Amino acid sequence: MTQKERFFVEWMVLNPIGFTLGSLHGATDNGFVPSVITGYLGLILGDILFGGMVGFSQYIVFRRTDFLPASIQWIVANSIGFTLGARLGALLTFRITDDWILAGVIFGVFMGGSIGLATGLVIYKSITTKRLLIWIIISVAAWVMGETVAFASLFEIKTVPLVALAIAGTTGAGLIFLQSQQKQEVEDRAK
Repeated sequence: MTQKERFFVEWMVLNPIGFTLGSLHGATDNGFVPSVITGYLGLILGDILFGGMVGFSQYIVFRRTDFLPASIQWIVANSIGFTLGARLGALLTFRITDDWILAGVIFGVFMGGSIGLATGLVIYKSITTKRLLIWIIISVAAWVMGETVAFASLFEIKTVPLVALAIAGTTGAGLIFLQSQQKQEVEDRAK
């Protein structure tokens, strides 16, 4: 199995695990943290935990496959991006639309945009604006797919792994694409 294949397989296996654990512990509706710590503080702490669990599962994939540099900053960026996206999405989505499916798309834009920006700045230390924008677009597309599934299923816990797979499949393929582009640019410069 090539490094890319191993990365993608592990990405697809570990992301749903981290996402499901994050959901069980930090989700707004029924997560452990928001149910124990009520109010806005519980929501924020739940979001930080949820994003951190997703980021940690991805960090493990980076460490195990050496596909991209692993850094604790990736976990922190996921936590911050997840929290900003979730709070902005919760605040603004239903002010923009009353349609439940469109709400999933809008919420996905908030989540994907904030997580894409935060993680993009971490993963590509010397990132070009073009590569950062591509990563944000990939992240937004992934989260729009995932949140559309979540909203369409009325956030049923049994669909959480499906939401995670939608996001993971897109972001995993996107990271492979961006890494391939970056390697090609390095090779072209060496010629």
